[in-house]
Amino acid sequence: MRIDSAVPCGQASRNMKKPERADPQNLSWEEIGFICEGLVLAPRPLREATRGINAEYSLGPRGAWIVHLISMGEVVFPLDLTKMFQIGRSLITAELTRLGEAGLIAYRRSANDGRRVELTLTPLGQTVHRRVKTELTKLVTGRLASYPREQALFFGRMLHDFGTVTPPGVEARSQPERISWHSRTKRPFSGRKGS
Repeated sequence: MRIDSAVPCGQASRNMKKPERADPQNLSWEEIGFICEGLVLAPRPLREATRGINAEYSLGPRGAWIVHLISMGEVVFPLDLTKMFQIGRSLITAELTRLGEAGLIAYRRSANDGRRVELTLTPLGQTVHRRVKTELTKLVTGRLASYPREQALFFGRMLHDFGTVTPPGVEARSQPERISWHSRTKRPFSGRKGS
């Protein structure tokens, strides 16, 4: 099953229609527990898929993901990474230092604001990103092989909704905007139509 065969990932998630709002009172505690257990266990295979690349280049735990984010063009500035991972600047600086020492990223002055630096992949970083894509493609297509493409994309839509800082349909005035790593647009993706 090739999930990315017809539509770019960001476009696919925006095109996924949401079902009518479910009544949360219809979920039993056992069902809620089942969902929570799945969410807790889901990161394990993702970490395992990138562990080899992180170890090979002496990267931090987010190294392969940062390479992916930079490649997608969604993350341009180091501050974008602090927002994405919701961690402090010192942790991001440590990760970027390792990526730089491995020769995977480079810094360049922003064309729009000369006071800021942008992150870019080196040719080696682009090669590593192709490996990350290969590993993640094997993981996702292997784990979701028994599901139709539409269900796989719907699963992704639900995970994105679950990962937002505020529940879908609720406006948050004080919450930071969520940066989406999957789209090629610079505008954060909220999952709501027209955003």
